[in-house]
Amino acid sequence: MFTRMMTCTLKLDKKEEFLEAARQLRSAYKDQTGFVDLLTFISDDRPGHALVVAVWRTKSDSQEFYKTAAPLLDLKPFLEEQQIEHYYLETSSVFKIASGKAA
Repeated sequence: MFTRMMTCTLKLDKKEEFLEAARQLRSAYKDQTGFVDLLTFISDDRPGHALVVAVWRTKSDSQEFYKTAAPLLDLKPFLEEQQIEHYYLETSSVFKIASGKAA
């Protein structure tokens, strides 16, 4: 599996709007080819910091979505800054992956 991780600093006066938009993102993602899950984390010790993780079956599924549909799902109005990184999901008890191979 493949993940796209966005770490971001929220505009402090836009936190609730960011959270509402993040909740709505899942419904936009759910019918996309290869979509597995979308997780949003808010930092416990750094107010205004968040992490949004999108899990995809393949890198190409992720790339296709972010090239075509994702520009319509813009969180930027709620952010001071963002950084995007990509990772392969190597192990997970939730997704039943061990040593990089889906079970």
